[in-house]
Amino acid sequence: MPRVYVFLLLAAFGLGLGPAYAAPAPPPDPFTVSNIKIDASAESATIARDQAMAQGRPLAWTRLFRRLTASALWPKQPELNDNALLRLIRSFEVSNERRSTTRYLAEVTFHFNPAAVRALLRQSNIAFTETRSRPVLVLPLIAGKQGFDPQSPWAQVWNDPSLKQGLVPFVVPMLFGPEAPLLSRADLAQLDWAAFEPLVRRYNVGEVIVAVASEDAKTVQMIEISATSRTPASFAYAQSTFLADAEAVAEKAAETWKTRNAVDYAKRARLTADVSFDSLEEWAKIRSQLGAVKSVADVDVVGLALNEAEINVTYSGRPEQLRDALAQQNLDLRNNGGQFTLQLAGRSAANSQ
Repeated sequence: MPRVYVFLLLAAFGLGLGPAYAAPAPPPDPFTVSNIKIDASAESATIARDQAMAQGRPLAWTRLFRRLTASALWPKQPELNDNALLRLIRSFEVSNERRSTTRYLAEVTFHFNPAAVRALLRQSNIAFTETRSRPVLVLPLIAGKQGFDPQSPWAQVWNDPSLKQGLVPFVVPMLFGPEAPLLSRADLAQLDWAAFEPLVRRYNVGEVIVAVASEDAKTVQMIEISATSRTPASFAYAQSTFLADAEAVAEKAAETWKTRNAVDYAKRARLTADVSFDSLEEWAKIRSQLGAVKSVADVDVVGLALNEAEINVTYSGRPEQLRDALAQQNLDLRNNGGQFTLQLAGRSAANSQ
């Protein structure tokens, strides 16, 4: 058989040979708010549309504010009139548009201006974060059922787009490969971080959440498991859906992240760090990635040698918040008894000496 036909046959039946991997999607823009449903009636469709859009803008602003801030700060949300909101919004897109002579319904995606939002929150002395966490692995389990079933309605709901826009990205495992026996265990909710190591490595996550929901979606038990902690929580509702349960679990995880990483830009600090690098290209990359961290106000190079530099970093927030923000830019900041070191994440110990 000619080689080209063999190739075509393999391509045609490739799905049966193993799982297919798609290129990872770019992270969502934290300043984009999607799926705002608007609905208004008036004496004409044009007036109804304008009224519906005016109703949608504050809804989008509230959702964005709550995305970037911890719940303790929600009562401090700046109240903005429509003109102020228009200045914050860069653009919008409308979908599922329906109208009659007197009514207008649609779903709107609002793109906020990041610089304008940051300026408003800083002027209002509101601590916030736009830094995304490392992915979190979610194991959605049904109470009374053994192991993880990726086809269950509880697992399927975690693919909803609304759960992918926040600061904490969630990953649901696939039931294949050497980890399949682990995912089929009846005692998944009792396992510790060490037991989840194979899944942690495969999906490169910083935390595991075991979420056990009742079959009627009225109760959820949530366990956040990391290398240093195990935190349980529970939710109960008279009436609920699996999507609402997932949103509650996601918000709880996001609250933990935001509380730890929300930066008070009214407070400035400075630290001195020794930087290690292998080449001028690597040094330039470190400088570039430092500049991408929003909480870093200024970087002053004190000294520069062949493979090392000394820098002063002026930043907002706490040192551990700066460390987490730098980690999102693939930079490794360490504090050794008050002596800070900085390098690209993943450099070997031999190269860093």
